[in-house]
Amino acid sequence: MTDYQTITESCALQEEKFQFRAFSHADGLALGLRLVEQLKPFQQGGAIAIEVNGLRLFQHVTAGGTKHNVDWVQRKINTVNQFGKSSLRVWAEFEEKGLTMTGERLDHMAFAMCGGGFPLIVRGVGQVGVIAVSGLPHMDDHRVIVDALTDWFSREQD
Repeated sequence: MTDYQTITESCALQEEKFQFRAFSHADGLALGLRLVEQLKPFQQGGAIAIEVNGLRLFQHVTAGGTKHNVDWVQRKINTVNQFGKSSLRVWAEFEEKGLTMTGERLDHMAFAMCGGGFPLIVRGVGQVGVIAVSGLPHMDDHRVIVDALTDWFSREQD
């Protein structure tokens, strides 16, 4: 049985922890490349995107990735933008409360109720964009993002 409350709380803590002081186009490229490296060990095709203020700063489709992965990335971006929190957190909240996309009038082809979308937050400003990964089981998509952000913020302290 999935503990949706624990997932929700964990995601909220991650969203608070991984807030940038600023985020530039160069940061988008560097973080995107870091996400590519995090995805490599899975040896599975996928897609990665980083958007800031609606502008796609980074997109990459790994070997074996498909248009399907790119479409899922966009759906995850839409979910994060709609709710202002990670798509995994939204999924867990929906599951915990018994909500459905149909019941909430969300288009299944425009939104995704699964992990792999994460708000890009600048401290003191708020959400300015989204980081998204698709191609793995949704909890792993989320983990790829968290691992890349963990690496990013640990190096920022050096």
